[in-house]
Amino acid sequence: MKRSDDEDKQYCDRSTRMFKGNDAWYFMTRGGNTVGPFRDELEASTQLEVYIRLVNSGLLPFSHELSKEAILVRNAG
Repeated sequence: MKRSDDEDKQYCDRSTRMFKGNDAWYFMTRGGNTVGPFRDELEASTQLEVYIRLVNSGLLPFSHELSKEAILVRNAG
């Protein structure tokens, strides 16, 4: 659901970014990188939210390499 104060922001269905594989959960970044593994869907969802907040705050640009993303996302939780 889109909030009224987010009219100029692009809406993304975060549930399509998460997936399960090899008995672990992962999420995909806009850059096409896979971040994970996470123990369960809740942990993946939480870390995806952390990742999105870091990107939106400018602390984690889209162009970071996967290893840097994974380290920052894991340490932020």
